[in-house]
Amino acid sequence: MKKIFVSLFLFLIVLHVNAQSSSDQNGWKSTVTDILGSGNTQAMRYEIANLGYNSFHWQSGGLIIVELFHQYFATGYEKYIVENGYGQGANFGNPVVKLTESHGTSHYAKITIGSPVDLNSSFGGNPNKMLPIYLDVRFYGKYKVKITYLQEKVDVLEALNQIKINTVPVGTAIPDFSVSTYLDNDLTSSGRLMIEGKGDHYIENGNLGIGTTSPKEKLSVNGNIRAKEVKVETANWPDYVFAKDYALPSLKETEKHIQEKGHLPGIPSAVEVKNNGVDLGEMNAKLLQKIEELTLYMIELKKENNQQQTELKKQGELIKKILDKK
Repeated sequence: MKKIFVSLFLFLIVLHVNAQSSSDQNGWKSTVTDILGSGNTQAMRYEIANLGYNSFHWQSGGLIIVELFHQYFATGYEKYIVENGYGQGANFGNPVVKLTESHGTSHYAKITIGSPVDLNSSFGGNPNKMLPIYLDVRFYGKYKVKITYLQEKVDVLEALNQIKINTVPVGTAIPDFSVSTYLDNDLTSSGRLMIEGKGDHYIENGNLGIGTTSPKEKLSVNGNIRAKEVKVETANWPDYVFAKDYALPSLKETEKHIQEKGHLPGIPSAVEVKNNGVDLGEMNAKLLQKIEELTLYMIELKKENNQQQTELKKQGELIKKILDKK
């Protein structure tokens, strides 16, 4: 009786552990790690799994789903897809890691792929290798990780189509990092990226680059932009040119500046524009300033012209009177 009780007790323990850590549904297997986290000031890296593949990927394609559940004060959920198959690998481009879902308010971790490691075995004459799958956690982060896979789970990874899960990995300290990801290496099918929803969409911080990997502004585009309307906000609109105390440069001063510098006063040179670009709001304001200055010059010129016409008329009348007396 005692032996039966002990056996039943051990069976319940095993059943409880398996229910907590892994499951198998129609070939899809899942494993959940223990809580993995970091300190208050130190980011950590955990090697949560190792994926076996062939160096030329002569194997069936598959997916590994990695889900991150934040466990510290606020909600946070990310779902990553790790793609493996003939189209990915060391000799056919980088392995594909895609962030497919993100919810909640706390996002302090990301999934990254390490460098391939030789397994000292081969398939089809090509060496088998291993890809480490890392969980990187920023400080103040605590996560449970659910890994869902079709590969054969093994304790010792020796060949392709195998995965080794580290349910209690040991963390190593790493420098702090930004949480970012590639949605895909190359968009397939229609070649479009679409974010769908009825609300507003925004990027909280940082710069956005299109056609460039080093954006220097909030939006940097290496190419052409077409829009029906562009609105530029600026606070320094040059109505001050028409103020009575505005110091309008003389035409002589402007001529001297052009002769010496090769461009109008207050307008950047061609070299400056080539190196630094043009601020549309600032440039429109400067161009309007020049138009308003030109308007004042024309008004002054018109006054001088009218005065000259009046004087010429008077001189003409005087000459006529003199001639009439003769």
